[in-house]
Amino acid sequence: MLEITDDWEFNVLDVYNYRKAGKFKVLFDFIRRRHHSIQGDIVEAGVFRGRSLIAIGMLLKELGSDKRVFGFDSFSGFPPVYDRKDALEEFDKLFSRNEITKSHLERVNKNIEWRKQISDCEINVKNISSSQDFSQTNLDLVKRKIELVGLDNIILIDGPFSKTMSSQAQVPEEIMAVLIDCDLYASYLQTLSFVWPRLSSGGLVYLDEYYSLKFPGARVATNEFLAGKDAHLRRVENSKDDFERWYLNKPI
Repeated sequence: MLEITDDWEFNVLDVYNYRKAGKFKVLFDFIRRRHHSIQGDIVEAGVFRGRSLIAIGMLLKELGSDKRVFGFDSFSGFPPVYDRKDALEEFDKLFSRNEITKSHLERVNKNIEWRKQISDCEINVKNISSSQDFSQTNLDLVKRKIELVGLDNIILIDGPFSKTMSSQAQVPEEIMAVLIDCDLYASYLQTLSFVWPRLSSGGLVYLDEYYSLKFPGARVATNEFLAGKDAHLRRVENSKDDFERWYLNKPI
């Protein structure tokens, strides 16, 4: 594996620096602590340009682990059709159901207004992210970065989740940890339905958009999926960045 030590090197390669505190700290710390004691591979749903995926692969190599990382993505950006639960108006419904706070809703509205002012257009789920509809994803780029770093523990699963997350597809039978970073209602629901039965006892699922100011469907799907299940949804304490971070553990 290519030796990368300085922060600027991670930045040039656009790889998450897992050696310093950041938004994925709870996930990487979990892998460090539990890779020997919890069975299964790692899954990432929503690869984009491989920033976190490659970092996970690098950490596993450093740990001397034989676990693999499965990266699921369509590598074509957002789908052409969105669920109605992805509409920004869904935030108001979340607030009316006491599923987000007034402070959260105020941040959502401020984010929408600021983005409207600087872009001079109506803001919706297709353009509210700085990455727009994620069409800048690039499968060949991710493959080149994996080869450059020298990793052989990453398996890229290219295609819509409805097809790739199935019993017939090339999927891990056991999962230790999951990073869900796929933004939309249907993608979150599909991923949770796929990974939960395969997740080992004590396993961790990191929910990148559960607090989101941009994608309400992620929280809606998560709350719907967890209803009636024995799962422990937790907020990351003392987060060092701008947003709350959430994850859940599967009971032992």
